[in-house]
Amino acid sequence: MKKYSTLFIAAALATVLTSQTWAQTVTVSPLPQEITWGEKAFDNNQPITVKGDRTADADAVAILKKAINIYDTKKSAKPQKATPVSLVIGEAGDAAVSRFAKKIPARKEGYYLKITPHEIIIAGRDASGTFYGVQTLLQIMSQPQVMQCEISDYPSVGCRGVIEGFYGNPWSHADRLRQLEFYGKNKMNIYVYGPKDDPWHRDRWREPYPETHNGKIRELVEAAHRNKVQFVWAIHPGVDIKWIKEDSVNVVKKLESMYDLGVRTFAVFFDDIWGEGAKGDKQAGLLNYITDNFVRKHKDVEPLIMCPTQYNKGWSHGDYLSTLGTMMYPEVRIMWTGNSVVDMIGENDMQWINGQIRRKAFIWLNYPVNDYCQSRLLMGKTYGNDLNIHDMVSGFCSNPMEYAEASKVSLYSIADYTWNMPKYDSVSSWERAMTALMPTCTDAFQAFCENNVDLGTTGHGLRREDESPNFTAANIDDMADSFEYLVWAANNVLADSINHPEMLNEIAPWVNSMRLLGHRGQQYVSMLCALHAGDSVAFIGHYRAQAELERRQKAIVSRNYPGSIVKAKPVVSGDVITPWLTEHIAQTVKEYKQKHSYGLEYFPVQILEDGEYFIKVNGEYLTDTQANADRTGDWPVFRKDRDVINPQRQQWVIEQDSKNGRYRITNKQDGRYINELGNFWRSKNNPYSPDWNTYNLARKDGKWSIQNDGNAGHGFWMREGDRITSGSKQQQFVFEFEKIK
Repeated sequence: MKKYSTLFIAAALATVLTSQTWAQTVTVSPLPQEITWGEKAFDNNQPITVKGDRTADADAVAILKKAINIYDTKKSAKPQKATPVSLVIGEAGDAAVSRFAKKIPARKEGYYLKITPHEIIIAGRDASGTFYGVQTLLQIMSQPQVMQCEISDYPSVGCRGVIEGFYGNPWSHADRLRQLEFYGKNKMNIYVYGPKDDPWHRDRWREPYPETHNGKIRELVEAAHRNKVQFVWAIHPGVDIKWIKEDSVNVVKKLESMYDLGVRTFAVFFDDIWGEGAKGDKQAGLLNYITDNFVRKHKDVEPLIMCPTQYNKGWSHGDYLSTLGTMMYPEVRIMWTGNSVVDMIGENDMQWINGQIRRKAFIWLNYPVNDYCQSRLLMGKTYGNDLNIHDMVSGFCSNPMEYAEASKVSLYSIADYTWNMPKYDSVSSWERAMTALMPTCTDAFQAFCENNVDLGTTGHGLRREDESPNFTAANIDDMADSFEYLVWAANNVLADSINHPEMLNEIAPWVNSMRLLGHRGQQYVSMLCALHAGDSVAFIGHYRAQAELERRQKAIVSRNYPGSIVKAKPVVSGDVITPWLTEHIAQTVKEYKQKHSYGLEYFPVQILEDGEYFIKVNGEYLTDTQANADRTGDWPVFRKDRDVINPQRQQWVIEQDSKNGRYRITNKQDGRYINELGNFWRSKNNPYSPDWNTYNLARKDGKWSIQNDGNAGHGFWMREGDRITSGSKQQQFVFEFEKIK
């Protein structure tokens, strides 16, 4: 006779509800394939008995018991007041769920879930199916009233998840652990570890990890397995690989060391390289060698994943892709980003690439990654991928931002999209993400996300629509309301930091920038009112207040800590409110100058608009080739070609310093300033100084001169070889500034 465990649903199951209470309709995410809702089944304080927990998947049972408290009737003096609900759990083949065998979807990771007033059934096709059934149950039971339902569910895409493959500051160990738990809750089953700035993944790929790193890898692998996630470790040998037996052995040796840490799925990357390492036939040979000498020697290792050098259609040429398709073993999965580096995926795209590589491509979606537009957070809706390609892909992974918590807005929808692709709705999925991620300040967080949507102009061309939909400027009252809305949202999000410290730690620079943007807008409205009233004193007062707020806003830097690889200057509503406010303040000041003479000394003489620019000489781009926020003493050089991998290396932020009216020049990629010698500098001993590191600009015949001033002397900048120097005593009109819109 089997023993039964009597359980009470814990208070932990109850989430903090927003002003909208879901009483009769509960939304499950990812959206199940088939779901039928009924009336109320029971309240979530109902006692529950569990059957099958000894043979069901241990991870599924563990999260179930973690979410509820065991109520021991033998030890409790308080009698039962309600008839317990029976919960039956197990996988296909288990005796506990044998009577539901025909109900379980015949699909990998599928599950059957039924809730009635007296019984709950969770029956998985396999261990993952049972785990996902529990996750769905916990969502339903998070409401005060548990609703009757019947669900038959399974994923559209076999491999669904995330690739940490961006440039910049890699995620922290804590970030990754939280991510893996998030994947489990949202039914994503793969995580590819490939941060570009992990030296043992790329530049020092032949070397073993230090022992301190090994412990972290083991912990990540264990956390992944608990959440039914494949932990994929990627090696990136293409930068300096030699096509000799020794290096093939070196790759296998490194993979063996990762196998010893528990890794069972592996990837080999050849992206963003050139030269000898980019040869398709050599790459195919290496992948076959690894398959023969490593994968097939371990019965528990999954087929390899590889990222090709020509990983998008725009870069494809010659017979590279067809060579991979014909020479490489068919079980090797090949990654693909679409028609370009940053692109959404369509049916025609898949037909083309699958024909080239003779297999189903494994999608590497470069969204919401922002390593090429670091000043923007991408918090908008995830849309643009076709809804009929689930049978045309071998996997679908999203490359996120270096901001792990902020990335969850899009990753929530990626999970929704890949689980039930035909029924995916980007709007409803995004709205559910708002509540799921920030339940205690949903409306304010949504307002924040709405103002951090578009990427701006980049070399990749992707844009996102519907930024700042609530901004209106038809009249002064509308403007006042719009800017007050920004301040209200920012203040409420900041006030919620105690409930969501990890999220707020990441987005705080943008939230503070939005708050200051709102306050600047309020000062602008006051400027406008003063102008209409003819009050020059009030106008100047509000203008100066706005200028100080702008100075504070421009001073905000994200990731401004020692050792940061990339630092960003946040831009909020960069496609709508920020340019609108800049333009209208300039217009209002111009109108004021036509009518008044008071306070003109407070307006800077600005011959170049603050913004982001390409700096060129004879069409060649000034480039930060050694991008590193803490590196000092090197210098930018001129390059003929546009950098489409890391375009921010060639993008320069030119801003007028409010203290002296001169201009500072910093690289957008890492935030380093150019000093008076034409070198990069960023150190505690030589911090940015307006007296030393700002420059006079002059324009003639469409070209510009740059001149030192203040403590740096008065030398003019000039080109010397492939770099700039500042020794000329003669004015040099050689520089071209191309505004990046």
